[in-house]
Amino acid sequence: MINANELRTHIRDAADEYNLPLTLAQADTLANHLAIHANRGPARTVRLTDVQMAALVGLASGETAAETGRRICRAEHTVKTHRRTLFAALGARSAGHAVAIAMELGLITPRQLGMAGSRLVVSGGDER
Repeated sequence: MINANELRTHIRDAADEYNLPLTLAQADTLANHLAIHANRGPARTVRLTDVQMAALVGLASGETAAETGRRICRAEHTVKTHRRTLFAALGARSAGHAVAIAMELGLITPRQLGMAGSRLVVSGGDER
C-alpha cells in the first residue's frame, strides 16, 4: 500500500530535481490523488442508464427526489428507486459518496452541477 506522505516527499523531491514550479498544496493534492488511485487496484467502469444519470445529476445539484422527478417526468418514489440502484452500481453508501465516486470516475463534472434544469452534457458529449 502506498502512503500519501511518502508520495508527497517523492513528488517534492522530483519537482526540485527537475526544477518544476510546484507549491506544497499542489504536491499534497497530487500525492493524495496518486495514493487513492494506486491503492484502489484496477480501474473500474460503471455504466449508468439515462434515468440513473439524471438522478445522479439531481443528487449532485442538491435536488430533492421530488424536484428530480418533476424535471425528468417521473414519480418521486421512482426517482428514489433509481437512486438506490445508482448507489448499488457505484458502490456508494450515501448521496455525497455517490457524487464523489461519479466525479472521480468522470461520469459528471463540476461544470454540470448547476445545469440540472437545462440541457445536460454528460461525459462522452451526448446531450440529454
